[in-house]
Amino acid sequence: MMLHVFTEEPSIKNVFDVILPKILPEGTFFKVYPHQGKQDLEKAIINAIPQISRIPGSKILITRDQDSGDCVAIKNRIIELVGDKCYCDFYVRIVCRELESWFLGDLEAVRSAYHRFKPENYRGKSDFRNVDMISSPNKYLLKIIPELAGRDHLPKLEVSETIAPFMNLEKNTSSSFTNTISAVRRLAGKKDV
Repeated sequence: MMLHVFTEEPSIKNVFDVILPKILPEGTFFKVYPHQGKQDLEKAIINAIPQISRIPGSKILITRDQDSGDCVAIKNRIIELVGDKCYCDFYVRIVCRELESWFLGDLEAVRSAYHRFKPENYRGKSDFRNVDMISSPNKYLLKIIPELAGRDHLPKLEVSETIAPFMNLEKNTSSSFTNTISAVRRLAGKKDV
């Protein structure tokens, strides 16, 4: 089997490169295709998926950030773009709100990556009851990680590369993360744990 992962942005590739080998059965290969935004991803869905999906043993996962959009509408739009031009199993997963929500769902991983961060200061806060609802998770991370103090913008590639190796696949509180992991397991023919 070959899992082809289409993503909206390069930073999530860092996460998939670390977590997919932990999920996929031995002998399963994967390739992550990062894109430069939503329009670039949509072009790839239209142009690349028909050819890639014809390769024997292919499975496809498409991920896109929700941002401020409606999850169901975004997912339906992507399924519509795929249409009947995909010849293998595929799943679409919307990352609610954006990749950084996955990091907020695993505060221990954030602490392991950034040693001055204190997860106990945030765990009980109401925002953390549903991290997928935090409207600007990238700004939230920028605000709470001491090592990033003074920056105007979150260095997304750097942060994803730093946190990804410490992510716990079973204890993340982001529903978006756990739904994406479940989709990968199903595509690989594995049952959820």
